[in-house]
Amino acid sequence: MLSRRHFWLLTGALALILPGSAAAEIRLGFAGPLTGAYALSGSRDRDAVELAVADLNRNGGVLGQPVRLVVADDACGLQQAIGAARQLVGARVSAVIGHLCSHSSLLAAGIYETADVLMITPSSTHPRLTEEGRENVFRLKGRDDQQGKLAADLLAAEWPGAAIAILHDGSVYGEGLALQVRRQLQAKGAAPAIYDLYRPGQAEYSRLAARLQAAGIDVLFLGGYGPDAARIIRALRARGDDLQLIGGDGLGLDEFWTIAGEAGAGTLFSTRPRPRGVPAATELLSRLKGEGPGTRTAGLGWYAAVQVWAQAVARAGTLEVGAVEGMLRRGRFDTVLGKLTFDRKGDLEGASWQWQRWQDGGYAPLAGLPSDARASGPAAEPRRALAQTGRS
Repeated sequence: MLSRRHFWLLTGALALILPGSAAAEIRLGFAGPLTGAYALSGSRDRDAVELAVADLNRNGGVLGQPVRLVVADDACGLQQAIGAARQLVGARVSAVIGHLCSHSSLLAAGIYETADVLMITPSSTHPRLTEEGRENVFRLKGRDDQQGKLAADLLAAEWPGAAIAILHDGSVYGEGLALQVRRQLQAKGAAPAIYDLYRPGQAEYSRLAARLQAAGIDVLFLGGYGPDAARIIRALRARGDDLQLIGGDGLGLDEFWTIAGEAGAGTLFSTRPRPRGVPAATELLSRLKGEGPGTRTAGLGWYAAVQVWAQAVARAGTLEVGAVEGMLRRGRFDTVLGKLTFDRKGDLEGASWQWQRWQDGGYAPLAGLPSDARASGPAAEPRRALAQTGRS
């Protein structure tokens, strides 16, 4: 009796060689939020993946076949992520580029594993995603245990003895990151004045802002996503509070500035470093700016994920998931992010984080910190770097 994997391999092979077959194409899935609170970022990510697929097809496709993108909206939700994963499996995609939110990725990963579908996420950072032992999951970004240490290093060095608040939204990503920051701070002999949950998705946060101001909080680390962070900082600035807002990569979503506007100026967040010495990255950013909302660097990771997948398939000479997984684990891939490799868990080798500062509708690396700030090292001279942000 044929195994599930051998059945799909035989079916796919026949479809590729039968003349006139409607399946004489390779299907690649995209999963991300196209509706809901993060739709702007999701649309930006989809634009980057569509552009990558168009470039592949312009150069002959993959294995001599055109690639067709199948798009599924997960709304960064729970049941929506399950529905999106089942939709893509039903469409017989060979791989999925996605998801954005960690909770969505964690729910979808098992569905893809059962169906022998490869998953490459450019954005989900929760450590558990690659700690559960799934062979089909690969991550094109750093992890929250690294990101949390980087934040704790910065907080301890820049605000010794200050009143620090750590808030999170209760999500897998937000709470997990906040816990990492608190744990690392405590290891340094510091403790936040406030550690608490806030209710996500509120229209305004005036009561929360009043509580933080009354407590004399100097710096707020927020474990959550851009829209909530934007509304919280607006509420604080409306009260005349100039505390420093810091967060993880969730504060780098396009929605942060769209909602916060100038109230968000000076906000710090960590994300993957900008590529250095990669002309293709500069060219792609220019193209994305002309294609839609991809005016910032996050779209690079989604484009790179398609490049990694296509190169692994080409080297394997087949779509068979085990062969492609093997290539991903032992290969080195040329992308708009530079040369990339994965470890045995599927995590990005040498993944690092870089501090960015929101200003004038965009963000730029924080001057004075290492441009390739790794979570394993100290935050170098952060006080000099932060001299022009908030109060210290």
